[in-house]
Amino acid sequence: MRRRDERGSSLLLVLVVITVVATALAALLSRTDAAQRVSKSLRQETVAAYAADGAMEAAINNLRNSNYNGESGQRCFGLSDTLSLVLFNGLDSAAVTCRPDPKQVIVQCDGSDCNRPDNAILTLGRIPGEDGLTVDQPADSVLQIHGDVASNSTVNVATGKLSATGSVSARDGCFGDLLGDPLCNLTVLPGGEDPAYPSPLSTAPVHRALPGCTTPNSVVTFLPGYYDDAAGLTAMMSSGSACRGSTWWFTPGLYYFDFHNTTNPLLDSGENVWTVGSGNLVGGTLSGGATVIPGACASPLGGSTGGVQFIFGGDSRLDIKGGKAELCGSYSPTRLPIALRGLTSGTESSVALSALKPSAVSPVSKFGLTATPSRLSTVDGVAARWTSSVAVDTAPVTINGFAPAAVIPAGSVLESAVLKITHRHSDPGSTDRLDVSVDVGSGAPLTASVTGGPGGSAYRTETIPLDPDRTGSLARAVYGGTFTGASVSLTAGLTTAGDTEDVDAVSLELEYTPPALRAADGCVTEGPYPSDSSACALASGRLFVQGAVYAPDGVLDLTVGPGTAPAVRGGVVIRALRITATGTLSGVAIDVPDDSPAFTFGLQLTAYICPGALICAPGGRPALQARIGLIDADPTAPVAGRRAVTVLGWWRPG
Repeated sequence: MRRRDERGSSLLLVLVVITVVATALAALLSRTDAAQRVSKSLRQETVAAYAADGAMEAAINNLRNSNYNGESGQRCFGLSDTLSLVLFNGLDSAAVTCRPDPKQVIVQCDGSDCNRPDNAILTLGRIPGEDGLTVDQPADSVLQIHGDVASNSTVNVATGKLSATGSVSARDGCFGDLLGDPLCNLTVLPGGEDPAYPSPLSTAPVHRALPGCTTPNSVVTFLPGYYDDAAGLTAMMSSGSACRGSTWWFTPGLYYFDFHNTTNPLLDSGENVWTVGSGNLVGGTLSGGATVIPGACASPLGGSTGGVQFIFGGDSRLDIKGGKAELCGSYSPTRLPIALRGLTSGTESSVALSALKPSAVSPVSKFGLTATPSRLSTVDGVAARWTSSVAVDTAPVTINGFAPAAVIPAGSVLESAVLKITHRHSDPGSTDRLDVSVDVGSGAPLTASVTGGPGGSAYRTETIPLDPDRTGSLARAVYGGTFTGASVSLTAGLTTAGDTEDVDAVSLELEYTPPALRAADGCVTEGPYPSDSSACALASGRLFVQGAVYAPDGVLDLTVGPGTAPAVRGGVVIRALRITATGTLSGVAIDVPDDSPAFTFGLQLTAYICPGALICAPGGRPALQARIGLIDADPTAPVAGRRAVTVLGWWRPG
């Protein structure tokens, strides 16, 4: 019998082996392809990571070599808040966006370079019957103070409670519910002396007229300078004015308020108190909505140098009756950001201008060539002469000049003015007459007449008052700073023919009071407050101060409502402080900032990578994010290239 052929079995075995090998090879090739794809992806991610790191470093270096400090109108990278890096790594482009954080500023007291007071509240008054700090609030309210409280007299919490993060100390008694461990009835009050912060003014600034007021609910802009008209300010800001309900914007700078409504007849009479009856008073750089108070102006605690300082002299004062007011001081690393100040020194005094002389005489007159400036300037017996030709004769002559040696500053108040004429006539049986008209270049000329005396050889001097009411053209020219001289029309009159009139000298004498820095006086310095009806507060009402208050001789009477914003964010040095709450308080009422070691300006940076694109537009998922801080010796004037940079955070979005 023939054996079975096994060649078919061998073929089957070969096919199995080929299949196994093919399957293994396919799996191997698949793993190789996946590994290649993973390697490529990792390589791309690594390249993108390096590109993002490089873009972020480029942005940081750009900021280090700039003077950007977040002031209004600035951009992080020159003209934009986005730094575009074209083909940054050869093939890809990048973009880095910048967003500033709120600024942190140097707050410290290092030796003489202090930009914060030692206490949140320091009262200096020692008037019997006057509390240093008085608190009037609902029974369930707690007045919170951030910092120390020191009173050279008493602390009186009539209702509710007083809480301070620091110490509460009083040279005299403490009354009411004071939380913590107050130190009262001290023989000596540590740190209770007047710090005597110097005024930024050495002379009164330029006098300012009030701006136009035509449209309600508008923005009325004031410029830094000297303001003397409380009645005018009050009328403008009343609820019935043409621009009622407006924002009264006092642009950054120094403002001196020394009201003369009781002493200058050119101003409406009344008390020297400026009352805000409507609208919102804002002092400093506008920030956000000008009608949102507090927060309408840029705070010095955010590094803003565009603030104001309201400086009050004499018995001038501010009362917020309607609306609100917010004053923002200017940041300095070495000085307090004082936003409200009462002067402690200075006085005003009058200036006498005697014998202002003529400089020109009209040649067309009956006095002829005898009337010259030299003959009419000095009492020396060398006179201009005229002889009457008929009975009841007159001789007019125009005399010009009388210019002061120095410019009379605007805002000066005329105290008196006289024209002096030294003359004689020859006929002892009659009297002469002098009529004068004085023209100062604007307004109606001032006129006056005087009857002389019998004739003879002796000269006599007539003193003729000019503008005795101090409301005429001369007073207005002095007040407006436009007085540069006068033209005097003098008419001599003789009653008999052949009488001779000799005019030896004509001179103008003025006395005026120029603007001056005046220490607080009058009711501002009187006490006790408020029981004495003659006493008055330097500032009162709904007032917010972003900065410090310094008025050692005055009283601050604040009205605060429910809310979390401090009424004063920079400390108060005052004779006496009174706080009245209209509701239950939930936040700090008076604040002094804590010390900070350096100026740090934080920025949020976000980097984007755009593979293969020429221009990279920020958007989508960022490649890298960072938060950095720029540290400057002087935040107001960063020095490019000398800025320290600290990285506060560095992360890749997951």
